[in-house]
Amino acid sequence: MLWILISILLVVGVGIVIFWPYLHPQPVAAASSRLDPRLAELYTRRDMLYQAIRDARFDMETGKLSPEDFEAQTAALKHAAADVLRAIDQLEAELISPELDAMAEAAIARARAQPPVVGESNGESKGSGHVARFCSQCGAPVQAADRFCSQCGQRLG
Repeated sequence: MLWILISILLVVGVGIVIFWPYLHPQPVAAASSRLDPRLAELYTRRDMLYQAIRDARFDMETGKLSPEDFEAQTAALKHAAADVLRAIDQLEAELISPELDAMAEAAIARARAQPPVVGESNGESKGSGHVARFCSQCGAPVQAADRFCSQCGQRLG
């Protein structure tokens, strides 16, 4: 009787794990729903053109398409893809807000203004009391307890 109960609980548990994604689906296009519809359509068009180029290359490699036909077909597809990429760049430039751009520039300026982490010229890190060691042969970093370099095998002194 106990084995039957354990088996039933195990089957129910596995069933819950297997069917959980179907019972509680996650939104698939959450990122694309935040996009401007025009931009989402351009991304879709770009992906379709890339796939068409890959398909043409596959057809040429399998012999379904002659190299001359492949060049003619992909030239038109590449031209269309370039037009779509230009349109994407133009639309993205229009959609970027000046405030967001200014915030990014300010964050970059703050990051560049911060002093470096390594302090003095002897290689000592600030606050850690740790002295950095390097192999005299190859320059690889080594631990204080190492007796040989892990990169070149040089005996450490």
